[in-house]
Amino acid sequence: VDLFGNDSFKESSFNHHQQFDYEGLKGRLLSSSYSPEPGHPKHLSMLEELNLLFNEFNKNNAVVFEYETKVYYGPMA
Repeated sequence: VDLFGNDSFKESSFNHHQQFDYEGLKGRLLSSSYSPEPGHPKHLSMLEELNLLFNEFNKNNAVVFEYETKVYYGPMA
């Protein structure tokens, strides 16, 4: 991989996932800085939509967030 004009960098990737029941998913959403806070005109409708989405897509009462992290490493000099 060529980074910063240096072609000796290497790449590795790591898969990870988080699994949530409804309460965990709701907590994850509400802890996000971009989530409308209680009292915001869209807060209740957001939670209603979250419940609909969870009910549609859950498997065995859980949804999974899948991630892939890529790491680039090598000498800087």
